[in-house]
Amino acid sequence: MIIIKIENLSMSNILVYNPIINDSDSVKREYFERLKKYLKIGGFGKRIYEKSLLEAYEKIILTHKSADIVHDISFYRNLIVFDLLHILGCYVNDTTIRKLKQIEKQYVSDFQIRSGQWNLMLPLAASLTNSVKISSSIRRHLSDIEKKYADVFMHNLAFRNKKPFRIMVTATMSAGKSTFINSLVGKYVCLSQNMACTSKIHSIYNKAFEDNYFYEYDHDLVMTAGREELVNDNELNYTDKIIVAGHFNGILSDERILIDDSPGVNFSEDSSHREITEAMLKRKKYDLLIYVMNATQLSTNDENEHLEFVRKTIGKTPLIFVLNKIDSFNEEDENVRDVIDRQIQYLKSKGFKEPIVCPLSARAGYLSKTCQNSTLSRSDERTLYYLVDKFERMRLKEYYKTSFPQIKVPYSDDEIEQLQNSCGLSYTEKIIKNYINGGKKL
Repeated sequence: MIIIKIENLSMSNILVYNPIINDSDSVKREYFERLKKYLKIGGFGKRIYEKSLLEAYEKIILTHKSADIVHDISFYRNLIVFDLLHILGCYVNDTTIRKLKQIEKQYVSDFQIRSGQWNLMLPLAASLTNSVKISSSIRRHLSDIEKKYADVFMHNLAFRNKKPFRIMVTATMSAGKSTFINSLVGKYVCLSQNMACTSKIHSIYNKAFEDNYFYEYDHDLVMTAGREELVNDNELNYTDKIIVAGHFNGILSDERILIDDSPGVNFSEDSSHREITEAMLKRKKYDLLIYVMNATQLSTNDENEHLEFVRKTIGKTPLIFVLNKIDSFNEEDENVRDVIDRQIQYLKSKGFKEPIVCPLSARAGYLSKTCQNSTLSRSDERTLYYLVDKFERMRLKEYYKTSFPQIKVPYSDDEIEQLQNSCGLSYTEKIIKNYINGGKKL
């Protein structure tokens, strides 16, 4: 049973914008201890979200390398209020206000705020009860640094309050579904391999902005999750769901997206995976269905059966077919456009009248995005530049320009960034964005 407010996982950690992380070790320790003390006075910090976020604060504040910046703790008088309310999930009601009044007594004493002198705590809390903006009467008391932190704080809140757009991704085994999701996120969030290793439903949330941290809710809530947590399921999680949150890189970065990754379907082996996926499809808790297909293994028995189930179930929900692994073809020996056209005809024969087909290489798109934010291994780097040359010759973008003339993707002079266009990923993201923003039927 999920016992946290899941929408909070779409909020990034604002702490990365707080200069406290660069201050001296002694000031950082004092800041964290005061924050922990205030939560304890108010009776907060016991719920899973608050406890886990406080643990993340401790790790980030105390382990971040200090810079040559030293402030007196009084410099952080207002910033700590934003962090306190951030840890509370920005939810404020009458009970919260009563508890904050208790905290305020200690806060005023700690920061030596004189009687009658303005302080941020209650005015900010009160503003959150009925607004997603900080009033000018509050902002005029803030320094430039505090105003920037306030903007990050409120951007987070506004993003959380947006209605999420739910995407379900389905596929038979070996279609490259996990790599496709990784390419949308621009980070390694799904284990990529040729067998379905788990019957868990993985839900991936986009976060408001880049904070360089993943959240994972897999029995425990870890808000500084590393690769080990992301790829290994917690044996204590007896539910059918794992939730991961991280900021998406690319065209979809500003969208409030939730991706439900269903188990890979194989009709001849583990039936539980198929049953879970079919139950998800029947529930129709998605605004868009993306069906990932392996371009090198078309018209298999598993594919035929799964397509038939999807056709009977989906109703009027928008559907995109992703034709993955298009990089497997030799553009000199095979006409890739013929491969795409055959797939379109195959889908039409299965009852999909005007299928939206997006050929791409998820591997190329993922490597391109990863290269922009981290260092690739020598092997991956060689593969990346091979794919840059390959897709320039393949001219896949000509298919998109003729098939989806309303979808515009600007050319990039950076050959690594341009690979996202030439391999089909940017066009696919633009098509997804069209549905998110209520665009016309393609």
